[in-house]
Amino acid sequence: MSDWFFNSATIEERAKAHNDRWLREEGDVIPLTVADPDFHVAPEIKRAIINAVLNDDFGYTMADTSLEEKCAEKISQVNGFPAKTEDIHLTNGVLPGVSIAVRHACQEGDEVIVNDPMYYPFTMLSELHNTKPVKWDLQYEEGYRFDTERLKEIVTPKTKLIYVCNPHNPTGRVTTKEELKGVADVAVDNNITVMSDELWEDVVFDDRKHVSIASLNPEIERLTMTQYGFSKAYNVAGLRLGYLCVTDEETMKSAKKQAFGGIMIPTNLAKAAGHVMIGDEMEWWHRGLKAHLHKIRGIFEEWFEGMPRISSPKLEGTYLMFPKFDYDMTSEKMEEYLVEKAKVRLEHGTIFGELGEGHQRILIATSEEIVNEALERMEKALNEL
Repeated sequence: MSDWFFNSATIEERAKAHNDRWLREEGDVIPLTVADPDFHVAPEIKRAIINAVLNDDFGYTMADTSLEEKCAEKISQVNGFPAKTEDIHLTNGVLPGVSIAVRHACQEGDEVIVNDPMYYPFTMLSELHNTKPVKWDLQYEEGYRFDTERLKEIVTPKTKLIYVCNPHNPTGRVTTKEELKGVADVAVDNNITVMSDELWEDVVFDDRKHVSIASLNPEIERLTMTQYGFSKAYNVAGLRLGYLCVTDEETMKSAKKQAFGGIMIPTNLAKAAGHVMIGDEMEWWHRGLKAHLHKIRGIFEEWFEGMPRISSPKLEGTYLMFPKFDYDMTSEKMEEYLVEKAKVRLEHGTIFGELGEGHQRILIATSEEIVNEALERMEKALNEL
């Protein structure tokens, strides 16, 4: 039964869906772009929302202590560092937590370290708050590993925040404990706040273990603001629900001050769903999701083997691949070419930084039918070059 939730999507059905990724395309273009899966939503989540509607749960609320308590219990049990109810702040998605972090840690003109390549809103938020993003390069040839020596070279007295995205978007890396220890040492030695985006913690491959940087030692835990969410695991991006964990009391006071006014508080309907998604009853969903994504990853890997001018590191986490296209055109031109000739849209790598040149980010969270059709179209178009 679970296979139906993940593998039943068709091009015709998705083209009619109320989904921004598909609605923005014209004709029969297949978009493998925004990280918004082509999966059905679990019935437990739908029932929770319907029950909230039937119970007229539409009033003002500023907090949900019960849900915060469940989030704290999950972090203590799963993420490996002790969290209390008062260490949790519910957010309407992940980016509000990132925004809170930069406003807490930085003054105008301070420096924020971001990866290149990296999910581009991190850089945009840094610039929006009048801080200076400083690029910490992740090299394709090095498997996108976090090089601590390279990090040390770019830290200055103005460095007030380090962004960590683990699992990493767009490269698909699951950062190792040793790499995170290097980041933690630099942060602790220089008293730098760390914002750790761990939205993708549930989407890892090959029995890898996601490690929260805050779990490494009490010193880095004190400096870390960790953002979690539900959208990637459960395909509920439209609910706009996440939770920020900060175990340092003074930092949490500052974080809540930055979020004052309720503008970053999730809706009652989202919180109703959160009670289900944070619980144990969704284990069947996680098993089905991992099994399906392993299958789809295998299809892509087999296709890459037959395409000598395309290379891709092993996808370790997220459902976003970031292969390199060795053709005589820029990433942006390659995206345009594939839309025109193959009727498939990918995301050109330079959206995510200068080191994304030559790459395309590809969403793989869809059905076998859609994947096979997209790959067949792309192979035909690419063979003409």
